[in-house]
Amino acid sequence: MEQYVVAARLKPGKAAEAERELAAGPPFDPAATGLSRHSAYLTERYVYLLFEGEAARSTALRLAREHFADVGRWQSLVIELPSTVDAVPPDARCVYRWQTGNSVHS
Repeated sequence: MEQYVVAARLKPGKAAEAERELAAGPPFDPAATGLSRHSAYLTERYVYLLFEGEAARSTALRLAREHFADVGRWQSLVIELPSTVDAVPPDARCVYRWQTGNSVHS
């Protein structure tokens, strides 16, 4: 199973607003994507999106293209373009979690 993690640095004071956005879930139906898991994590400075499953990277990139307007809403919350990272750091708090068969809003 492939893991793909995207990180974006938040503008100062935007963590609470980012948490509300993340807690609402993604702008797509994760069950229809072919992913086996999708999660969103937050620290005071960063947001992390974790995509897991076969072809997780290409699925994440396709979803970003298909939901460009939704992704654009984040421009008011983040400082720079998102980047990929190896893993979600252990101090990040899970705000949204979905896996095949169910969803959990943490």
